[in-house]
Amino acid sequence: MNPAINKFEDKELSGRDARLLQEWKELDAVCCKRRANSPDIRKPSLSYIIRRKNATGLPTEYEIWYRVKSIVGVEDTEPPRKPIFGYLHKMSVVLPNNYPSADGNPVFTFITDVWHPNIRYSGSFKGHVCLTIKEMGVLASIKDLVLRVERYLKYQMYHAANTYPYPEDQGVAEWVREEGEPNDWVKFTQDMPEAAPPKPLPTAPTTEAAPAKPKISLSI
Repeated sequence: MNPAINKFEDKELSGRDARLLQEWKELDAVCCKRRANSPDIRKPSLSYIIRRKNATGLPTEYEIWYRVKSIVGVEDTEPPRKPIFGYLHKMSVVLPNNYPSADGNPVFTFITDVWHPNIRYSGSFKGHVCLTIKEMGVLASIKDLVLRVERYLKYQMYHAANTYPYPEDQGVAEWVREEGEPNDWVKFTQDMPEAAPPKPLPTAPTTEAAPAKPKISLSI
């Protein structure tokens, strides 16, 4: 657990602050488990950074890091356009002042490029994630939504059909329907690139002591 959480354990929090603390503890627990199970604890598959806190000191803005294989674009050629894969994806999560409420939904926005029909790839709302939160309700936790987005990235969940609730990015949805699905490009395993072996530390040059000069005795 993040040590900063402990200072709130004995405080009596209510309302929004109590919800913010609960959200933080749940998200932190998932990330701690991922780190513990990761081959490299410095690079877990899921981690977070706190970008902003409220007056009480509780997080109101996170940056989520996903280390998973996902499509980040397509080749700029004639169809069928092959996908381009990336392995590190960063997303901002902003909790508005009226969160949690029916009109105070959290805002999920990718900072890095993601090619997914439910994530805006370009334009003024670039990176916006459509989570269909209205159907999930205000009780949907940040942890659950963050894990839902992870399923998006892995293409375990997507909506590309031109039907309700409609894709967030129609261009990407068209690619999925007409190019991605027919070629099985949206079905990919989570094979990650192997980490480069650590570079050997440079060895300090050895200096040998210069041979002692022979003593010369002068005789008169």
